[in-house]
Amino acid sequence: MEQAVERVFTKEILNHAASQFGITVEEKPVGEFENYLFKGKLADGTDRILRLTHSSHRSKEEIEAELQFLQYARENGANAAGSLTSLNGNLVEVQNASDGTSFYASMFEWADGQLVDRTNPAVWNDDLMYTWGKTIGKLHALTVNYPITNREHWDEEAYLNEMLADKELGPNTKELIEEIQSYERKKDSYGLIHSDLHLHNFFVNEKGEITAFDFDDLQYNYFISDIAIVLYYTAWGSKASLEEKSNFAKRQLEIFRKGYETEYVLDEVWYSRIPAFLKCRDITLYHVLNMKYEEKTQRVIELCEELKERIVNKRTIIEL
Repeated sequence: MEQAVERVFTKEILNHAASQFGITVEEKPVGEFENYLFKGKLADGTDRILRLTHSSHRSKEEIEAELQFLQYARENGANAAGSLTSLNGNLVEVQNASDGTSFYASMFEWADGQLVDRTNPAVWNDDLMYTWGKTIGKLHALTVNYPITNREHWDEEAYLNEMLADKELGPNTKELIEEIQSYERKKDSYGLIHSDLHLHNFFVNEKGEITAFDFDDLQYNYFISDIAIVLYYTAWGSKASLEEKSNFAKRQLEIFRKGYETEYVLDEVWYSRIPAFLKCRDITLYHVLNMKYEEKTQRVIELCEELKERIVNKRTIIEL
């Protein structure tokens, strides 16, 4: 979390927000990268997640649009942790900070299961890839006829646009944005997508069922971007060779598509465009790592160097 946000976030803000949603929360957050996330309980012991978002990150209207879509998706069969209303019947409750800014509080169902353990073949297998594909396919099927709402388009994203000013990487960023902007925007392949459904944004239960969460990055984008993100993050951080990662991604995509296409079918041309979206994630991630970490660890420095090398040379994290 940025230092300016940390300075104005207080226990009083947390406790007031928790009281508005009728929950008791643990003081230590379970997440604090772009939002503060706290595990909490209702009076009957039911687990919940309380999220506090600073006004520098999202507007109240943007958050309401996210939560309304999540309610719609949940009500129509998507495997997602649903958004819930406060004791006042609101999806968002405003908390005023000492500097005149605000925190927006919202509450979610607690997802059953746990994060995927990639070292466990009983979980990390073809069944998971199939279910992952089916989960995203269902979300895409639901977004096709969803009404226009207050969420940004991918090329309005601050992280991406701020990279245009980078002296060294700006030209590469501009070229990539223009390439993706040239793709047609039709409702059968462009709409509201999760845009970040990687391994740390869903739980898997004992039955192998997925529950997706963290729709904070919900945006208008090409459906294929969601699929590129899956491939990107299963290669991210791997010590395997490029050839090994690429071979795994090809197999992963084959199984993923079988699940995805039980819910939704994309025209084949979109799969040939995956490399552009892999490059796009490199650029936004490079900016995020440089922005979020004022004092970089050696690992973050190495990651930035790796990302920069790919961006400059127009390479991708995997080759399909």
